[in-house]
Amino acid sequence: MTLQLPSKHSRTALRSRRIGAIAIPFLIISVAGHYFELFNTEVLLVLFVIGFFMGAAAIALAAMAVVDLWNNGGKGFGNSFLGTFYGAIVLAPLFIATLGLYLFPPLNDVSTDMDEPPALIAGDRIDDEIGQDKQLMQKASYPDIVPRRFRLPPPELHNAVSSVASSMGWKVIYELPAGFPDEPTYLLMEARMPYFSLKDDVAIRIQPDRVGTLLDIRSASRFGSHDFGTNARRIRGFLASLDKVLLQNYGITARVEEPELVLQDEAEEPPRIKVSESVPLLEVPLELPPSIASMLKERGTAPIPSQKPAQ
Repeated sequence: MTLQLPSKHSRTALRSRRIGAIAIPFLIISVAGHYFELFNTEVLLVLFVIGFFMGAAAIALAAMAVVDLWNNGGKGFGNSFLGTFYGAIVLAPLFIATLGLYLFPPLNDVSTDMDEPPALIAGDRIDDEIGQDKQLMQKASYPDIVPRRFRLPPPELHNAVSSVASSMGWKVIYELPAGFPDEPTYLLMEARMPYFSLKDDVAIRIQPDRVGTLLDIRSASRFGSHDFGTNARRIRGFLASLDKVLLQNYGITARVEEPELVLQDEAEEPPRIKVSESVPLLEVPLELPPSIASMLKERGTAPIPSQKPAQ
C-alpha cells in the first residue's frame, strides 16, 4: 500500500485571485460614487491609485505563486491565472492613459476659435484665453477643428444645437436664446468624460454671419492638464451629429465652406489678338476706280498699283 501525501495548495495564488477579484468592483464602485457626487475628483484619484495598486499586487503575487509551484509542485496554477487576468483588467485603464500621453498632445482646452474662444466658466475659474503655444499645438494636431458656417438664422441653428446637446447627455448650465433672427445665442453646458465620469465644460456660440450663421464650440477639462484627446473627439462628434440633424430637418446640412477671396489689383485687360510673325500679311493689289485713284494721286496718298505682266 502506497501512502500519498495531500497536494499542496498555493496560498499565494489564492491571495492573488482574491485581491484581483476585489479590485475590479472596487474601481467600479469608485466611479459610481463619483458619478453620483458622493465625493470629489481628488478622492476619486486616490481610490484609483489604491485600485491600481491592488491590481499590480495581484499580478505580482500570481507571478510569485507560479515560480513556487514550478519549483516545488502543488496546485494553484488556475488561481494564478485568474489573479493575473483580474489584475490586467484593473490596470488596463492605466495602460490606456499612459499610451494616450504619447498619442495625443498635452491639451485640456480645445476651441474652433482660438483667438476669441467662447466664454468659459468652470466653477470658480474664469478662463477666456488660450495660450499661443496651445494654439500652435492645436493647429498642428487638430487642423479640422475650425469655425462652421451655416445658411440658417441663429434661432433655427440654436434649436438644432440644443437638441443635439440633449441627445449627447450634456447638462445645460446657462442659455442665451435668440430674441430676434439677427441676434447671437450662447450655450454653456456640462459634459462628462466617458468611463471615469469626469466633468468637462462645453461652450457654444452662435453669431449672425454674412452668409447666415457662424458657430463656434469650445470644450475644456476641469481637472488635469491632459485630456487624452477627449475634447477634440467631443467636438468632432457634436459637429457630425449636428450635420445629421440638419440633414433630417432641412434635407441638407446647410453648411457653408469658407469662400476663397481673390483680390485683383488691376483690371483684367481684354485678350489681344496676336499676329504671328511667321505668317506674312496678305499682299493683294489694290484696285480703285480711276476717279478716286486720280484724286488720291494728286494728294500724294495713292497706292502704288501692282504691275501686271504683259500678256
